[in-house]
Amino acid sequence: MIKTGILCVPAYDEAASDAVRRLLHNAMPALIIWADRYAAGQRYLVEELLRHWCDEEELDLILTIGGALPAPGPSAHEIVPEATLAVIERTLPGLPEAMRAYGAEETPLALLDRGAAGIRGRTVIVNLPAGENAAALFLAAIVDVLAPIIAHLQEDATAPTIAAALEAAMAEEKPRTSRPTMASPGDDIPPSRPSTPLNSDEFAEFLRRRTSGA
Repeated sequence: MIKTGILCVPAYDEAASDAVRRLLHNAMPALIIWADRYAAGQRYLVEELLRHWCDEEELDLILTIGGALPAPGPSAHEIVPEATLAVIERTLPGLPEAMRAYGAEETPLALLDRGAAGIRGRTVIVNLPAGENAAALFLAAIVDVLAPIIAHLQEDATAPTIAAALEAAMAEEKPRTSRPTMASPGDDIPPSRPSTPLNSDEFAEFLRRRTSGA
């Protein structure tokens, strides 16, 4: 069972939440949505709720939706990445990098996203952009690696590793070498050059030249 929380900021986005739910359940059938709510865009409220879900509720996965666009430095808007970075203990930089690169294939505006991802205790926190299509697109880029991350946080001895995955992929791609075999009847063999019978007059002329020294 993977206990999951969805947090929308600063207002509840039902369409985005539903799209995220569908992707999660398709990728991880054992996942359950433990909490689904919204928080106003005050940074301290977001931080407080993230800490509560990590430390008290002990969720395995938290996905935030919204609040990660560019904003002026002193602004109190779009503060979800800052709240997330204040809460996490370890970063997972590969996740936002992969999500933005994947989104940029659809629109370069995906690079405006400032979302972060990281670990607090045994909980994974990932920021997604606002909007049904944007949230689903970004999550689709990483949904297949969420379960392996959680397995590592739960110290599962069978958790997949990068090295093992690469070795398996290389073994599948290694070309097979076969020993040469003798040709069998019916095999396609290049035809030999046909022989031409020697004409009797030409043969007589050949002998005449040889005996006369011509």
